[in-house]
Amino acid sequence: MHAAESGKGCRIAVVGGGISGLSAAHHARDLGADVHLFEASHRPGGWIRTTRQEQWTLEWGPHSLLPSSSSLIQLIDRVGLTSSLRSGEPGARARYIWRRGALRKLPSSPLAIPFSRALSPVGWARLLMEPFIRRGGVEEETVYAFFRRRFGEEAARILADAMVAGSSGGWPQQLEVDSFQPLLRQWEQQHGSVLAGLLRQPAVSGAPFSGPGTLADGMDSLPHAMAADLGDRFHGGSPVEALEPADEGWKVHYRGAYASNTAEVDGIILALPAPACAALLAPVSDRSRAILESIPYASLSLVQIGYDARKWRASAQGFGFLAPRSENLGVLGAIWSSSLFPFRAPPQHGLTTVFLAGNGDPEGDPYSDKILVDRSLDAMRRVHGPGLEVQLALVGRAPAAIPQATRGHRRRIDRLQHELSSLPALALSGSYLDGISLESCVRSGQDAVVGLLDRWKSSPEAS
Repeated sequence: MHAAESGKGCRIAVVGGGISGLSAAHHARDLGADVHLFEASHRPGGWIRTTRQEQWTLEWGPHSLLPSSSSLIQLIDRVGLTSSLRSGEPGARARYIWRRGALRKLPSSPLAIPFSRALSPVGWARLLMEPFIRRGGVEEETVYAFFRRRFGEEAARILADAMVAGSSGGWPQQLEVDSFQPLLRQWEQQHGSVLAGLLRQPAVSGAPFSGPGTLADGMDSLPHAMAADLGDRFHGGSPVEALEPADEGWKVHYRGAYASNTAEVDGIILALPAPACAALLAPVSDRSRAILESIPYASLSLVQIGYDARKWRASAQGFGFLAPRSENLGVLGAIWSSSLFPFRAPPQHGLTTVFLAGNGDPEGDPYSDKILVDRSLDAMRRVHGPGLEVQLALVGRAPAAIPQATRGHRRRIDRLQHELSSLPALALSGSYLDGISLESCVRSGQDAVVGLLDRWKSSPEAS
């Protein structure tokens, strides 16, 4: 069977309209399947969300994409948005660590290490010994333990903490390195050294932008374009309320605009957060429910700070900075949005997005909007100096937004997949499976389609 027709005759329901679900629906359609996507919200994209206030463009989820995101870039091209891709400012690739009361530039290459004060000279010397450290580690090794073993105690305490907290809101002492960043382990095993593996990575070529990139109309223009391209196969405002195995397939019970409805399909792709998947699977697989419920999630808060750059001579040239928890800055870090993409702020103005741990829910913790804003402004003034006059200060909350691949995560996912193999054709997709990056989520959706069609083709219904 031709690849473009490998799903012909298969009816698929995708549940969840984030980037993973949208990717799955598009891939299933490309392979000839009859696919429908059900999303509880009327807005596609999940945590990818862009808002505008006058001339400010505010990203509340992912801020950018990388030239190495080949699957994501292909999707962008597929829905006609390639011309909307924009490169970040050349100088905005610099990244910093807040250390000992000042911003310390991270080295862009090993040759720049002697000029960086992100670690002490002793810390850098130990890090540069990494190629001479033997392969080792233990099963389900944490990110912290991996960094300490390969790079030394200081690198683990400063770099690992900043990297993990800034990207996931988690703790390096809890996350499993093979799930959080499997490339680190692969480089160690294949090349005997993480630094050697990093240096051997081929340069990315052929991308339609350079450095960090974005879409001119905002990151959420991609999920909106993908939903529009699905046409009447995208069912916004249609939450799925129950799944019911039926005749080698499934009945999907969902709530439409006016009444409850049922769709009969051959296979289902659940592209939802783990807790939502657990709720739907509870009646049909209690063991799957228990595994999914055991996956923890971290919450984040964001504060968008806009200011008149002419009145505040602060240096915010680069991508942004991360703040190790041991430095007690009160925030996880910040992205200098207008340094990266000047069109996100009015002319002669600046925009910074500050990230804080926790969701700031007044019912769950004491952080009101005012406290979150004050904490963010205090951090900005400590980092950049006094004189900031705020023109914009908006708070966003992302409760239980980022899955945490804690120790044993890969083992739990393998058990979960085994439990689901006894059900009619069903696949999972999402950031809790193979990584939280946009690229990982896109690939997760595509992989779910391939796995589902393989199961469907081996079933009596397909023969």
